[in-house]
Order: sequence, then structure tokens, then C-alpha cells
Amino acid sequence: MATTYEWSFPNFETDADNKVKVIHWIYTAVDGENSASMYGSCAGSDGMDFDAITKESATACVLEHSDTSEDDMKANLNAQIEQQKNPETISKTKEW
Repeated sequence: MATTYEWSFPNFETDADNKVKVIHWIYTAVDGENSASMYGSCAGSDGMDFDAITKESATACVLEHSDTSEDDMKANLNAQIEQQKNPETISKTKEW
């Protein structure tokens, strides 16, 4: 099954003029029953109006202010999913 990726934006912080000051984001990858997410926040672009913001412009703003590329984010999420599929260690308990 192919991995799907989804951006979501659960919260925007705005000033009194309705300009976006902070974008809170989540980037999620899903591969079958396995999933991984990364999240963060970043400053909005100068003059970004909350009423006019789109998912595409929010995504572009996050990537513009990020220290990593979207491809690197996907690689990180894919590594997390691979770890779920093939764990290096397994947690076990004993009932004594």
C-alpha cells in the first residue's frame, strides 16, 4: 500500500487586525495500519490575512519557515513507520 501524506492546521493565532502571527501544523503519514506524525508551529508571513489563507498557502508558509524540506519530512515519517513495521526492540513484561 502506498503511503499517504496529509497536512492539517489545528490552530492559527492572529492579531487584532486578523493577520496570522502563528501557524500550528501537523504533518501525518499513513501506510496501512501504521501512521506517524510530526508537528510544530511557525510564524505567519507578513500581512497573511486569516480570512484569505488557504491550506496551500499555509503549507507553503510552513515550508518557507522550516529548516527542512518536505522530502526530508517524508523521509522522517517513513522511517518512523518502518520502525513500527520492523521494531528493533520489543517491550515485554513478566507476571511473577
